[in-house]
Amino acid sequence: MTKRKSHQHRSFRRRRPFREPRECVLIVCEGSKTEPGYFKSLCRELGLSNVEVEVVGEECGSAPISVVDEALDREKERRLSAKQDGLPVYDVIWCVVDVEAPVQHKSLSSAIDKAKSNNLNMVLSNPCFEFWYLLHFQRTSRLLSNDDVIVHLKKHIKDYKKNSDVFAKLYPATSTAISNAEGVLKEKGWQDERNLKDCNPSTHVHQLVARLRKTASTNPSVAS
Repeated sequence: MTKRKSHQHRSFRRRRPFREPRECVLIVCEGSKTEPGYFKSLCRELGLSNVEVEVVGEECGSAPISVVDEALDREKERRLSAKQDGLPVYDVIWCVVDVEAPVQHKSLSSAIDKAKSNNLNMVLSNPCFEFWYLLHFQRTSRLLSNDDVIVHLKKHIKDYKKNSDVFAKLYPATSTAISNAEGVLKEKGWQDERNLKDCNPSTHVHQLVARLRKTASTNPSVAS
């Protein structure tokens, strides 16, 4: 009689999903409502939690140097409490600041220098954050003041007011805005510029948005 081959015992018990940790991001904004409101909405849309992305704004005031100082204070606090609270340290920190036009913030240059020396990412919008909003609808490279941007934006969002929540109207055109932001920088020859304080109009918000989208695309993998 032929002896039947024995088979090794296999476990069919389903293993727990293993999820690679997403990077931990801190976004410190100059504005108290417009900028933090936009990024919080974006994180919710992308499925990013407040552990993965922390967005602050109201706490640090409107001066660029106060934004950088707030970011450094939070980075220090997180490092000190990381072991005790079990939270990860920040992998990357972004400071979101407006250049303002026609008059620049007095502390802008010192804020840029301080951010650079501490390896913080400075996200400048010239003249203002709403230029990023405008790029969702049109691409323009003409010199703009803050008021000019709002006038153009109202052609697309008639009821727009400062600090109003227009995320739902913007989000479907996010890829268009990224393309337009890159296009303006390329057209002006500013694509390699890290400091946009003299580059009107321009923004680096698209770089932060693209990074958040990439972070959100990190999917859990299931061991088989």
